[in-house]
Amino acid sequence: MKWHEITIGTKKENEETLTMFLNTIAKGVSIEYALDILREGVTDFDDKFRLDPNVYPESDITITVYFDETIDINDKLEEINSFIATGSLFDKENITINHTIINEADWENEWKKHFHNFKVGKNFFIIPSWEFDDVNIQSEDKVIKIDPGMAFGTGDHATTSLCLTLMEDVVQKGDDVIDVGTGSGILSIGAHLLGAKNIKATDIDDLSLQVSKENFELNQCSDAIKVESADLLTTEDGKYDVVVANILAHIIDVMIDDAYNTLKENGSFIASGIITEKRDSIVQHMERVGFNIEDVLEQDGWVAILAKKVK
Repeated sequence: MKWHEITIGTKKENEETLTMFLNTIAKGVSIEYALDILREGVTDFDDKFRLDPNVYPESDITITVYFDETIDINDKLEEINSFIATGSLFDKENITINHTIINEADWENEWKKHFHNFKVGKNFFIIPSWEFDDVNIQSEDKVIKIDPGMAFGTGDHATTSLCLTLMEDVVQKGDDVIDVGTGSGILSIGAHLLGAKNIKATDIDDLSLQVSKENFELNQCSDAIKVESADLLTTEDGKYDVVVANILAHIIDVMIDDAYNTLKENGSFIASGIITEKRDSIVQHMERVGFNIEDVLEQDGWVAILAKKVK
């Protein structure tokens, strides 16, 4: 199989608008930042992250999406060009769009161009396996080694980062956790590192399940995580301390009632993948079901909600 890779070079001011649009026409979005942006707010950046400047974009950010060969790529390019032409974007005349066809066998190497190590939350350190020997790991770091493959959710996207940030404050040693729509498995690995006892990772997509299993092996936690094909929580009969789901807002909306029923008393539901415009409707639905909203985090136009099951 062949894949169409579309890369868009633009200013960081356009990140929120473009990623929200691209997520409506593609399964996932990868965002790569110029080194100057990555350095912002990080003390001793060059000492902590020994990065090759030649692999980072010259523009503020590069946004990448992939489509399989069955998709009419000309229609997708027309959609993207039309959105840029008519949308309210900054410095749109300097936005660049490139289209490349890659073989499936080249996919892994292609991802390596766009995915590099970075910190999330207080202690999570996401490291691609090919950079593991080149980083300075501190004793407090909770290291997640990851190979994205064709499953998205690599941690650099705001939705995944927000989930991991909330999980650091919620998941306790001995907790039972279910990761709905696991993708690359990154959230399940995070739960394991936080001390969760029984972890289930589910997805309806066979490719995601395959990639998640490979990443669990990479992180030596395969025995601690049960992998299962499932359509959200429709057939789930277990009870959990934490339900975490990094899925789009309309799917979160569908599973809110099931999430409440799947949780133990005082259990927590961490929901992400929600655009800002959908925040209030999701919060209202959660409250109608009986959830108490404990926290709401926002980043780059995305929202993650922490809701607790109350009597």
